[in-house]
Amino acid sequence: MKTPAKMSSLSGLLPLYFPRPLAGLDDRLRAHWLMRGAGRGDITVVRRPSRTKAGLLVFELRRGAGSLVVKHPRNEAGAAVTAREREVLQQLDADSRLDPWRSLLPQVVGSPGPAGTLAQSTLPGVPAERLILDTPGDSHAAAPALRLLADLRAATGRRHQAADRARPWCESQLTALSAGIPRYRSGRRAAEFEALRHRLDAALAGAVLTEGWTHGDYHPGNVLLAGDPLQVTGVFDWSGGRADGPCEIDAYTFVLALRSTLAGRPLGGLVAETLRTGRVPDADRALLALADVDPDHGVADPVAIPLLSWLWHVANNVSKSPRFGHSYGWLTHTVTPVLEECARWAGARP
Repeated sequence: MKTPAKMSSLSGLLPLYFPRPLAGLDDRLRAHWLMRGAGRGDITVVRRPSRTKAGLLVFELRRGAGSLVVKHPRNEAGAAVTAREREVLQQLDADSRLDPWRSLLPQVVGSPGPAGTLAQSTLPGVPAERLILDTPGDSHAAAPALRLLADLRAATGRRHQAADRARPWCESQLTALSAGIPRYRSGRRAAEFEALRHRLDAALAGAVLTEGWTHGDYHPGNVLLAGDPLQVTGVFDWSGGRADGPCEIDAYTFVLALRSTLAGRPLGGLVAETLRTGRVPDADRALLALADVDPDHGVADPVAIPLLSWLWHVANNVSKSPRFGHSYGWLTHTVTPVLEECARWAGARP
């Protein structure tokens, strides 16, 4: 195996990739080494929960009453993520339209450790995902997260013809997806990928969506809640954020992730089912209404928002970690069902 490029002063002293049972030890040693010149502080390493986090070492550094979240890249993909998130957080901080929600956004602080390391303020609260799992079937934890999206869209959004935004909203994501999944570059899979492109064009033709601040990965694990009644106290992981994204996809991404978690069904199968029926399920519509999103409003094809949301989700994942594009399980459950449904649609057209 080719040795990964060195990403920190720790490289050469400790291997960049440990067997899974030793990954926690590797992370703790690396975190303490990185902070060796930054003064005293308690370090808590965030475990590696998924392939999305494979390119980053994430830990909390506590000093007295304060604390920081530190993200250090393990590889080139991780370095791109921290650089992009730093840029987005700076843009968020400079946007006066977001002043009413300033306390919900992480702030970039002086970065300890080597170049490429990102340090940001911690945010209070409990992940919405945890509260939702504690009370399945009760939307009280989902409601404030979705209502926040309606407020942000009203403050920063403007309605536009989706076809006029095809390049920034679709082409860059399709390029990332193609680059990140080598098996879809030739043969039958390449034809399915081309069918996806045509299905997107058809879905967005004549659609009018809102361009504004879009998180890009707004799922229940990235939203913090607290208080009685519950309120949003933080939104983090902004590396996929854009000031000119299609705002409606954040609401659909949240609802889709929520349904996938509670039903135990793969995300790709849920989207493929919506493509096949041509209609967003009623239960999802009730949740989307909390974010003031009607999947039928402004579109001729009700699959426009679901398909665009799925595209941003999978493109974001392969951009964050190359491991996604080589994972048979992830491709089988998340990507293949949607591409096959797009190919079926293409074959059924007169």
